[in-house]
Amino acid sequence: MGSCSVDVACDLSARGMVPVEELQAVNSSTPVDEPYIGQEFESEAEAHAFYNAYATRVGFIIRVSKLSRSRRDGSTIGRALVCNREGFRTADKREKIVRQRSETRVGCKAMILVRKESSGKWVVTKLVKEHTHPLSPGKGRRDLIYEQYPNEHDKVRELSQQLAIERKRTATYKRHLEMIFEHIEDHNQSLTKKIQGVVDSVKEMESKEQESQI
Repeated sequence: MGSCSVDVACDLSARGMVPVEELQAVNSSTPVDEPYIGQEFESEAEAHAFYNAYATRVGFIIRVSKLSRSRRDGSTIGRALVCNREGFRTADKREKIVRQRSETRVGCKAMILVRKESSGKWVVTKLVKEHTHPLSPGKGRRDLIYEQYPNEHDKVRELSQQLAIERKRTATYKRHLEMIFEHIEDHNQSLTKKIQGVVDSVKEMESKEQESQI
């Protein structure tokens, strides 16, 4: 038995589907078993945590797909969880493509569909276990992502390096600006002293002139 990672809480919370607290509560208790038609869960979060843990053990990554909403109050009553290689990538209509992305979607049909029953339970109503691509059992989620998106990994590393360079450059600019400001401040202080000296001299001259007229 195993449990899914806390990443699940971040993924679902970011999508605004379920609270982080609910996901974290089920992550540590959801058993990694085989999904089956009629399987029940206490919540959508528990169903997601279960399928994510199962996917990690089997060797694929899941993606949250279609949902069904209640016509009465608009609440979510159905959710499809699919393999992230489901479907096919649409053609890029841009005239110029800087770098061709690696093909990751291969039309895989693996998925589960869970629906909320009147009892409040979430039940698996549709299941496809077969994948149309090789699996990588035993690998962690991060390794699977790097395996499927090698170009994206390189791009992230390249952007990280560029970010580090820009940060150093920004720090250099900041130091130069601080030096300029210090120079301006010194100049202002020097100018203020000179002006004050001129004012004092004028006052002294006026004072002597008044004394001579008495």
